[in-house]
Amino acid sequence: MSLIRVEQVGSNTLERAEKLLAGIPDGMNRAVKSAMSRAASHLRTNSSKEIRKVYAISAGALRSEQNIKTKYTYHPGEGVSAQVLFSGCKIPLYRYNGTTPQQPTQDKSHPVTAVIQGHWRRTYPGVSAVGHQLASTSPVRFDGGFIARMQSGHIGIFERTGGMTADGSDAIKEIMGSSVPQMLGKEEVQESLVNGAMQKFDERLDHEVTAILNGWR
Repeated sequence: MSLIRVEQVGSNTLERAEKLLAGIPDGMNRAVKSAMSRAASHLRTNSSKEIRKVYAISAGALRSEQNIKTKYTYHPGEGVSAQVLFSGCKIPLYRYNGTTPQQPTQDKSHPVTAVIQGHWRRTYPGVSAVGHQLASTSPVRFDGGFIARMQSGHIGIFERTGGMTADGSDAIKEIMGSSVPQMLGKEEVQESLVNGAMQKFDERLDHEVTAILNGWR
């Protein structure tokens, strides 16, 4: 899990809002609640954008793996803070950009002998898979990695473990990339998200104060 905290303590915008809404019952709580909700939403939306500045992965691949929860607190004179909790499992390396081949492909240039269902058989190995995680790096070749499709239909980059399965075949495991919380653990990603969320909070708080003072809320 990765926790990102957004805090506004003693900012000019917050102090101004508290003064303007001092005479309106529950006015400040209403304004902060709405403004922080927008700030948290902004952070959620931009998490994918910021991650993809560092990691070579599509927005769709990230959305399917994100589990996000948010909460905020406000105390008059003490400020406001929001906590955004990201959780999720590691994302298969196959789903990062730059993976080739995209489908299981045999290398028919040289047959090998492998244990298949308890028997040694001549077969063709999979073409060495190519992949990477970081946008700043080029895809690299995994000499022991290959693309395979499981009975469930799931496709990924796999490698042999050296062990055996229950039916006597070579055991394999999938090569995984980072999870969303791990990606958000990078300092440069979190800093950009927090700065953007604080700016959005200030913008929305001014808007909410104006709306409450004018009776629009």
